[in-house]
Amino acid sequence: MTETLWVVGGEQRVQFSKPKEWTQYRKAMVIEVHDGRPQEALAYESPPERCPDGETPSHVFKAATFEGDTAYLCTQTEVLVCDFPGFRIRRVISLPCFNDLHHVAPAPDGRLFVAVTGLDAVAELTPEGELIRLVSVLGGSPWDRFSPDVDYRKVPTTKPHRAHPNFIFFLDGRPWVTRFNQRDAVPVDGVNGRPPFDIGSEEGVHDGHIVDDGLFFTTVSGCVVRFDLATGEKTVFDLNRLNEPDEDRPLGWCRGVLPVGDGRQAWVGFSRLRYTTLRRNLSWVRHGFRETEHHRERPTRIALYDLRCGRPDLRRQIDLEGVRMGAVFSIHSA
Repeated sequence: MTETLWVVGGEQRVQFSKPKEWTQYRKAMVIEVHDGRPQEALAYESPPERCPDGETPSHVFKAATFEGDTAYLCTQTEVLVCDFPGFRIRRVISLPCFNDLHHVAPAPDGRLFVAVTGLDAVAELTPEGELIRLVSVLGGSPWDRFSPDVDYRKVPTTKPHRAHPNFIFFLDGRPWVTRFNQRDAVPVDGVNGRPPFDIGSEEGVHDGHIVDDGLFFTTVSGCVVRFDLATGEKTVFDLNRLNEPDEDRPLGWCRGVLPVGDGRQAWVGFSRLRYTTLRRNLSWVRHGFRETEHHRERPTRIALYDLRCGRPDLRRQIDLEGVRMGAVFSIHSA
């Protein structure tokens, strides 16, 4: 049986010194993987008027949403609404409050919700792209910390972020958002009958996919976390436990999960670890990474896991570096 997947992310620049995070991507990319063979489906660079001045701009697609005949993609400062699977760009939405966007998702009624990571906020837009409101994920107003008079598309970075919201999903028709730094997922509008989902990992959280009665997240440290929506029970699948006895290389930056069927299997994305301060600071790298003069990081790839047992089983891996993809942000099927 043939299978087609789409992987969203970017090509990283070759840099021989410590790179600035907001300059490291050369090209935003969508890769089509048909029956295990990857090929480029879309490459994109943001125009200069929607990039910071005085810096080498970073071109990358963060997490996307594919729905029906439409693909919703986001760059650092834009939302692209495209045909699917052809990826003809229908329209581009770019607002002055857009900085370091990480995800765009349509609500059931067509409104768009965008994770504006640079402002620790979520933007609610009309289907045409007009701003309805900008909601802080930390309470209060985003304008308590940021100025409404600044065009944040021209600001290279607002780091350090206090929350780093990075993924939108809908539960009972209401928007929720993951907060990387707090390692949880909370309702955009505040408490609405369900408590926050506390991932409980020592590292950050990403994703938020609902399949049947399960809600799936990833942690950058290499775990898939599933919540039973009926009982609230949490199950953690630690993918690091699959390492061979002589394998001391970390899995890579884990981000992007696509549950398959009823959620008993899942595709998971891994990005090759590059030279960054994160590599020296993250505890899961320090504990599992043998310091040597030359490191052999695992390649950027997607991997299929069977989650039916307590210990997940690796079924298949697809290397993406042959098509120049250096970072994975989300994985999609038709």
